[in-house]
Amino acid sequence: MWNLIGPKEEFFHCLKCNLCLSLSLQGHHKCIENVSRQNCPICLEDIHTSRVVAHVLPCGHLLHRTCYEEMLKEGYRCPLCMHSALDMTRYWRQLDNEVAQTPMPKEYQNMTVEILCNDCSARSTVQFHILGMKCKSCESYNTAQDGKCGIPLEQQ
Repeated sequence: MWNLIGPKEEFFHCLKCNLCLSLSLQGHHKCIENVSRQNCPICLEDIHTSRVVAHVLPCGHLLHRTCYEEMLKEGYRCPLCMHSALDMTRYWRQLDNEVAQTPMPKEYQNMTVEILCNDCSARSTVQFHILGMKCKSCESYNTAQDGKCGIPLEQQ
């Protein structure tokens, strides 16, 4: 988490974002023009004038820190763009193991679906699994079914 309120020696002002950010983000944060001039997508209160510390998500969107912490109790995705709001690598590896240990019923074993990855925006055709479908590009399970469903492998 990055505290956007504090000593000016620990922050820089991003002209595009129109926001003061932690020096640790200088040169490698995702700029979103005037990002702080929006309302928090969770509580809908103004972020720029708020006394509540803001949290910068990897996608560049801002939430109040307290709203971010509450959001994580229910899910892991940015409420605006659906990108993963934290590093999910460890969880995806656990899901890999669960998928490998959970065989699909015979009628679904050869089915594929088209997916869209919420993290990298790649589209791909993958084998259907009830626990989740893994992006072939970035290996995320933060995916959504997109298009055709249930195409047997032998018909492709």
